[in-house]
Amino acid sequence: MKRLVGALAVAGVLATPQAWALNILLSNDDGYQHANIRALYSALTAAGHTVAIAAPQSDQSARGGAFYFGREVHVGQDTDPAFPHSYYVSTQESGLCESAGCSGKTVAIEISGTPVMAVLMGLKKVMPHPNLVIVGPNPGNNVGAINAASGTFNAASVAVQAGIPSLAVSTDLKEQDPQRAAQLLTRLVATLDRHRQPDGRLLPAATGLNVNLPAANPAKGMRLTRIGQYTGFEAAWTDDLAKLFPQQAGKPGISFRYSAPAGPAQQNDEAVWLAKGYVTVSAFNGAPASTVVGSALGNQLRPALLSQEAQ
Repeated sequence: MKRLVGALAVAGVLATPQAWALNILLSNDDGYQHANIRALYSALTAAGHTVAIAAPQSDQSARGGAFYFGREVHVGQDTDPAFPHSYYVSTQESGLCESAGCSGKTVAIEISGTPVMAVLMGLKKVMPHPNLVIVGPNPGNNVGAINAASGTFNAASVAVQAGIPSLAVSTDLKEQDPQRAAQLLTRLVATLDRHRQPDGRLLPAATGLNVNLPAANPAKGMRLTRIGQYTGFEAAWTDDLAKLFPQQAGKPGISFRYSAPAGPAQQNDEAVWLAKGYVTVSAFNGAPASTVVGSALGNQLRPALLSQEAQ
């Protein structure tokens, strides 16, 4: 980790050219045709890398780690000749129709596969042994506790668990320039390539990076942070969606609200530095959870565990 910190902290290091051509698999939770993933594909290809896309068919935001299992999955290919190595996943959903035109009939409709499904397919069928997986850039920052619901973050975690270095990348929700993130990521990839780990890896084993771009343009700099818990915003029920979704005025549903200010223990959380205008880079670990139980928790649970063993 110290080597990673040093590589990212060197002033001007993101301006250095790439050292070697890499095999890079791209995915997202917004669909294979989204402008952000296409801009990144073009930028990385222009930099000399071999790039492929394996993504959902359509927008799958906030799907977290969801996937459909035990049903047939269709793999489709992008028809745009500018993206010859771009693929998507879809499946079918069946149910009883309630609309007037088909009421009472069982119908099947094509639906998009999830981000996790796209990465699993991509690592098997599209690019089995990439040097790097990049998921995003997602329109809308994924920080702190909200990462649990993020399709971007969870898809990147799947790659890390498979032993592949991975970046989960998000921008401000109102970001209008796909090239901004594409160019920054192309430089970041070059940095990781030129400052590899002693064993040759782009990142430490079982490690991914959660990268968030701020609304500030240009950004004030890059900050190595921790994911933490703080988000700055949180999902919440509302009886009127109009505040953020005017077309849904008067209708109830799930929206977002600002959370309380960060406390003293949260000052190095990525959301805090993102709000200050910095690009944040937070490491996350894809290794299986530890089986070691803390002594305090062990003491707390021991009576119950012993009781169960005695039965």
